[in-house]
Amino acid sequence: MHADIEGAIRVARLAAEFDWSGKVDDVEPFCAASGWEIVEKEGRSPVIPTDLAVNRPLATINLRKRRMDYLSIYVTDAAAPDSIPLEDEPELEACFADLGRALTETLGAPTRHDVDKVLRWDLSEIVIRLRRGIGSVRLDLVGRQYQAELDEPDPEDDD
Repeated sequence: MHADIEGAIRVARLAAEFDWSGKVDDVEPFCAASGWEIVEKEGRSPVIPTDLAVNRPLATINLRKRRMDYLSIYVTDAAAPDSIPLEDEPELEACFADLGRALTETLGAPTRHDVDKVLRWDLSEIVIRLRRGIGSVRLDLVGRQYQAELDEPDPEDDD
């Protein structure tokens, strides 16, 4: 399992300095500034090949209502589909820790964290999340409006 720490730092710095509007129109200029090109396939969500040094150099995007909800970028290798998730956990944990330290040096202390699974930096125009999932670690660039919706308590929680 390999983490592209330098690539993650470069993307995080660019995201922190980018002039985000929260609209879908941000995606193409951000990708261009990153040196990436959006590949549109008929009837499918756009795919963004990245230049990160990982075995699945891709970013995925969630667009809704003419706004950018999030751009999710692989910053580690992705585990093989036939691997057993528990076998990859120690390596993923180490990659997440290394990436977290490097991003903290770059962005400052995280605004929020969730027990070795998510580190989050709430910046003025974008939220940057480092997220450890099953089989990989991703860097998510999350629109402020979408993050605010995610942060709203569930009405069912009031019961």
